[in-house]
Amino acid sequence: MSLDKLLYLQGVGASFINYSGELTVQSPADRIQILGCMLGQLKQPRFDLSQNDCDGFVARNAEAIEARIEQLDVKQWQRALPVFQHTSLVQPSITLFLPQGEARLLQLELITESGSRYKWVINRETLVETGDYCWHRTNFYRFDMPLSDYLNPSDCPDMGYHTVTLSLIDQNCGEYEQVSGTILFAPSRAYQLDPVETHKPWGVSVQLYSLRSDTQWGIGDFGDLLRLVRWLSQCGCDFIQLNPLHALGMKGGEEEKNVSPYSPSDRRRINPLYIEIDAVDEAITIKDWLQSQDEVRRELNDDNWLDYPALSSFKYQIFIRLYHIFYQEHYLKKDDRFTDFKQFVDGEGQALVAFCQHEANEYRQSQGQSSLSDPLLHQYLQFVAHQQLLECQRQAKGAGMSLGLIGDLAVGVRGDGAEVASNSDIFCQRASIGAPPDDFSCKGQNWGLTPLDPIAIKQDGFRYFTQLVRANMRYYGALRVDHVMAMLRLWWWPMNTVQTGGCYVYYPLDELMAIIRTESVKAQCAVIGEDLGIVPPEINAQLVESGIYSNELFYFCKDAQGFKAPMRHKPHSLMMLANHDVPPLAAWWSKSDLHLKRELGVIDNEDELDQALEAREGERESLLLTLNNTLGFDGDLSCDYLLLLEAWIKASAHSQSTLFSVQLVDLFCEHYSANIPGTWREYANWQRRMPYTLEVLQKSPSINNLIKTIQQVRSASVTPLGAIT
Repeated sequence: MSLDKLLYLQGVGASFINYSGELTVQSPADRIQILGCMLGQLKQPRFDLSQNDCDGFVARNAEAIEARIEQLDVKQWQRALPVFQHTSLVQPSITLFLPQGEARLLQLELITESGSRYKWVINRETLVETGDYCWHRTNFYRFDMPLSDYLNPSDCPDMGYHTVTLSLIDQNCGEYEQVSGTILFAPSRAYQLDPVETHKPWGVSVQLYSLRSDTQWGIGDFGDLLRLVRWLSQCGCDFIQLNPLHALGMKGGEEEKNVSPYSPSDRRRINPLYIEIDAVDEAITIKDWLQSQDEVRRELNDDNWLDYPALSSFKYQIFIRLYHIFYQEHYLKKDDRFTDFKQFVDGEGQALVAFCQHEANEYRQSQGQSSLSDPLLHQYLQFVAHQQLLECQRQAKGAGMSLGLIGDLAVGVRGDGAEVASNSDIFCQRASIGAPPDDFSCKGQNWGLTPLDPIAIKQDGFRYFTQLVRANMRYYGALRVDHVMAMLRLWWWPMNTVQTGGCYVYYPLDELMAIIRTESVKAQCAVIGEDLGIVPPEINAQLVESGIYSNELFYFCKDAQGFKAPMRHKPHSLMMLANHDVPPLAAWWSKSDLHLKRELGVIDNEDELDQALEAREGERESLLLTLNNTLGFDGDLSCDYLLLLEAWIKASAHSQSTLFSVQLVDLFCEHYSANIPGTWREYANWQRRMPYTLEVLQKSPSINNLIKTIQQVRSASVTPLGAIT
């Protein structure tokens, strides 16, 4: 029983419903292996993890198991106030834990974020008992203290993170004990988009690195994003949806090939490669030198695939020159630009300092002492990137886009990155996250990302998680949370050479969602939860209750009859016609993606390829049926693809989803995928550049015609579906 209790308290799952709807029971050995990953980095108590057998594990660790159970279960009942708690703004209450016989005077003080103070002597008759616990013949009780008994509704503290202190005073001798914690007054729903009377919001999704222009240095940058904003805002576009812009950090050897924005070094920082060189204040000083490098610029811009080593090397040469100018002309002179820089660095605090030191150390280890090993350089780059991304959102909103930019928060980080290095206590570095076996991957998926420890983030008072969400929301009108199921559970693999022994680990869902809702409202940033795949009912309920938008993907929006009609899509959602993990529309229709997967070994043999091709043929016929039912489209399997594409986009834009997006690459019939999951060694994932510059795309009659079609269909004044001819 003690082992079962410890597994429960650590959040190690016992069973789950798999992709086929069947109950899968986790083996004891797998559960203990994951438990060992969590316990292995504990300083106290120490566990003997030499074997994974159940009986032997218990026999070797009986005392440690009991000690850990006491830490996780008993101590919370013995602490008068939780380290962190949250409550509703509508009916706020404070949770207390008191032992039986506690007779001291209870005095509570609440200090709000804004500095307002409330102080009460607690009337025990107002406390509502909500639970009890017995430990060594001592009973402990959990109470709720409704603030309605102490405050008028108009006096209730505002939304935010407040400090609460409980004093237990012995009135006979005057001695007292104090305990403090954080209480979050959280809204019931995340920030909701204002209804647009004239149309349903729509937008275009892009991989920022893939944008192409004559002025960039081998990679799409914030200048290109501004050009895209100016173009699409004139077309009535409401948002531009971006890939994660997180800092990727230094990599070496085979890892150099893995440049996935979903495998970052630090999610709180921006990849400096997105900086627009010519827009940096210091660039004017080296204007002539930059012009002398036009040949290098042209070489970097020639290829249709990113050359990360080359462009990184050259862009950082430029960054060093810009930094030296900044240091001499602004930092040493302590002028207004220095003041802005200093305010940014001070506001980011230790998290930025630690990141920049990590980056400097990485460069020092790989290249020796140089300007790249100066932490101040990396602070400067983060300052510039921060300013430029904020400016992109400011101009998008100023140009009339109702949302502006939609960002993307990756589900995890690399174990050797800055985020883990500076927060090692709250990550489990003995495991990596992924997905269990399913029909997409019979062996399961291992994403090679380091998981947060659910116990550690709770003991931390959720400070780190709050900073992470806040750091991302500040730039966007909406934030897509990758694999939002991680708020409830994540599939962990032990850090073994063989991918076996995986298990679900559960997280404090209620607290994490309360923080997301709060930060969303504070930043006026809507939240989109990427809920594709196996979605437990618990997370579905929370997304609905919290007002978080679902994420639909056309390819997966099917039932037994085939593709769903647009008016059957989830209303409170973002409908994406395609995304980075599936083939572009042209590749899907032509089946070229399946032949490419066979070449790469993702499809093992010719029989499997034939089965996939046959299944795709059925899907193509299902698509044609949907287009016919929706628009009266009478094309067949041999029809002109451009006519099909226009009908496909037109029908999909009729989606009843709140938000609708189409990839920019699908508007010009790209065949190459941004990413083919599981092939980072075999395929140049996340390195495909658009074959056309933004200037060329903007002048394309066919692209502008498709954009105009989307704008017209999403308009509130379009003809009802039943009347479309």
